[in-house]
Amino acid sequence: MDYDPSRAERTTAAWGRIEEWLGVHAPQSHATLPGPAEPSEVAAAEDALGELPPELLALWSRHVGGRGSGPRLRILRGYDVFPPMDAVRCRDQALSAILEAEEMGPRPWVPACAMSTAEPRLWNFIDVPTGQLGWNVHAGEFTEPEESGETFAEWIEGVADELHGGAGRGILVPGVADGWLSWHDIRVRDRIPSSWRPLRPE
Repeated sequence: MDYDPSRAERTTAAWGRIEEWLGVHAPQSHATLPGPAEPSEVAAAEDALGELPPELLALWSRHVGGRGSGPRLRILRGYDVFPPMDAVRCRDQALSAILEAEEMGPRPWVPACAMSTAEPRLWNFIDVPTGQLGWNVHAGEFTEPEESGETFAEWIEGVADELHGGAGRGILVPGVADGWLSWHDIRVRDRIPSSWRPLRPE
């Protein structure tokens, strides 16, 4: 299938802006970025999942394709990109079960990011033909890609924009503590480190 080349280009450009910001403002997070995915991992994921979205292929070729040695980074509004085989596991263990329970049949959806990629409960996924972004919220309650009104490229561009001073979206606010980027709900003060400083005024 031929895809709009801007899908990968926009994703790569947005990630580049995020990585640039981390290098200046959150050096600990930047230093802990995992390496690119091994070609064999990507090939195995493609064998298991079929056609892969160009957005994920672009990210896996950068610093988000392997498993980091440090803590979960949660750079993308609290989410991390699935390494290739974790995306496969999420499809097999979570997404497929939801589709079967809802009698929806197979869909060209590939898990993209999660709050915990090793044990995903909150995660999103890309509709391969269109690049539209869908969301799994809790235990099978999800927003289908055609309902979200947002593509993956638009979502990651929004993250980059927010880090670079753009308008905030949602309840999570980005900030830095001891060189680490993290996103917090400022309504829940007891979960926020004392050294954390938000990027935008409260």
